[in-house]
Amino acid sequence: MSTGSWSAVRDAQLLAGLDDESLQLDRREIVLRDNISSIAQVCERFVTRLGELVELRPVAQVKRPARKALARLAAHTEDWAARTLSGPIPRRALAVSRDEDADLYENRMVIELVHPILTSAISARVQRLRRIRADLADLERARDEGTHRRRDLLYRFWGGDAARVGESSDRAERTLEELEGLGARLQNLRGSTLGRLLRGRRTGLRTLRRTNVIANDRHYRAAGLVWSAFDRKPDLQEDPEERSERLRRRHLAFDRYALGLLVRAFAELGYSPDGDTIPSPGHPVTLTGAWGTATIRKDDDGTLTLESHGTATRFVPLIDLVGPDDDPTTVEARWQSVIGAVAKPTVVVHLSASEPLRALPPRLAAPLISAAKDDIAGRRDATAIPVSPLETTSLERVARAVATAVMAPALLSYPPAVSLDGRPVPRRLIERLMDLGPPRLGMSPIFHRPTPDELHLRRPMIASESTQLDTLLRDISRRAKAPGWERDIADEILRLRSGFANAESAVNTFLTCPGCGNEASPEQVGREKDLFSITCRSCGTRWGHERCGACQARVPIIEPEREPLNPEVRGPGWVERIFGHEALASPCWARTVGARYICTSCGKCPESGSEAGVNCTRCYTAPSYCGT
Repeated sequence: MSTGSWSAVRDAQLLAGLDDESLQLDRREIVLRDNISSIAQVCERFVTRLGELVELRPVAQVKRPARKALARLAAHTEDWAARTLSGPIPRRALAVSRDEDADLYENRMVIELVHPILTSAISARVQRLRRIRADLADLERARDEGTHRRRDLLYRFWGGDAARVGESSDRAERTLEELEGLGARLQNLRGSTLGRLLRGRRTGLRTLRRTNVIANDRHYRAAGLVWSAFDRKPDLQEDPEERSERLRRRHLAFDRYALGLLVRAFAELGYSPDGDTIPSPGHPVTLTGAWGTATIRKDDDGTLTLESHGTATRFVPLIDLVGPDDDPTTVEARWQSVIGAVAKPTVVVHLSASEPLRALPPRLAAPLISAAKDDIAGRRDATAIPVSPLETTSLERVARAVATAVMAPALLSYPPAVSLDGRPVPRRLIERLMDLGPPRLGMSPIFHRPTPDELHLRRPMIASESTQLDTLLRDISRRAKAPGWERDIADEILRLRSGFANAESAVNTFLTCPGCGNEASPEQVGREKDLFSITCRSCGTRWGHERCGACQARVPIIEPEREPLNPEVRGPGWVERIFGHEALASPCWARTVGARYICTSCGKCPESGSEAGVNCTRCYTAPSYCGT
């Protein structure tokens, strides 16, 4: 992804660990599996160095007196049992005994190999494989969970189908079982006889020293093979400049990864760039989709800004927002500092697994796991989405955030104004246009007039309405040649047809189904005033607006399914798990009724306080993040 090509970034591999080789034991793990029995043998039957141990013992236990036994006895009367004329009778004496010393390099090598070398390596591999298994489990659940388009997106991103997911899941399960078995054996070896004797003593070396014992004893030789397979790089001392450079490269790599996810999300939403370059500081990229254009800019600090229909949303890659060992209090304090620094709509893209975030208190988890503006406390300018190369579902979270940043402003720009080269249509002319015949039975109004000097086009005109408009414009143009108010605005009358053409071109974009891409007809546009609703006759997707009963704001919606799907899926992030990127405003979390949406302006849910929403995990949780 270091190239300047948009297509190269779009097609780059953004997932790690899902190839067949990563789901099997690697070369060094096979070496460990084949030789762990020899390591266990050494831990119980090990070589020792024979030496002499001189210690003070009762006379009855002395088999071989030490050379200095008489000298000590003469000097220490407390070791006498009695005195006689011939001399003292000893009670204790220095004795020499044979000592088997296990503190040898070869034994230290084995103990250091068991822990920390092997235990840490196997533990890290097990954790990684568990993440992969969890991701494959998400893909398996996608067969029966959520919409079919969400499933198709995940399988495309992963690069396989349901059958291959099952095969990979079985392979990962077998490998994980084998690695967990190796890990359990290593933990047992930490308590072996040799382990208790040496108590974690180390060799102090990074490379294996070839001794006669290692060369000639097959069990020590096997341990040496494992040591070589798990050979570690020497620890290098970093000066402050080197550490700063390493961290800078780490953050730049994450910036590129976040950009790759955004590029892939635009592709899934049907947006394509005008050229084939990626954004860079001072060089934005314009994209065109079914509902208009969007612009993506990149700043020097890696921040990406998406602008659509006059609304800008920042995407900030922040790799260390949530640590794996952070407690809820720490996470909340850090998130509050982010909220305090945000002055406009911002989505923080952070490196994290999604499962630990779901275990946080719901009020804290909600803004950290989804870009939806669902925060009941009113903090809707800052949201966050977790991403990881080990989670296929990262794309659906990013894609929904991009859809919210690009498609929601498009819906809120509806209906387009009829203007004359940027100037309003004269009021007298608007009044004549409003005199057009009423819409055909079953059709919504053509115009929306919020003020006496504003005219907006709600939908494209059908043939009979276009005929009426042409007749009206010809009549007004003819009247403009004679004295009267029409003559005073003759220039505006001439430009009116162009203004209608521009407005009709803009409103036509909203006829494109965001689900399947098919075009709706003007007859399908429902509602009135500044609201519309269209249901696709091909895939059943509904899109348009709802009106918030609390603040009267418009709520932009895309509704892939009319009835609630998988009501058992609950909690923060459930919308992405069901609808993926096909949702703008979030449906009611209670999952009991359909077509109820949380207001993106005030955060009010229409079912809050009602019997249908009494079990909602969003509206009926403790008032603070951590439940205090």
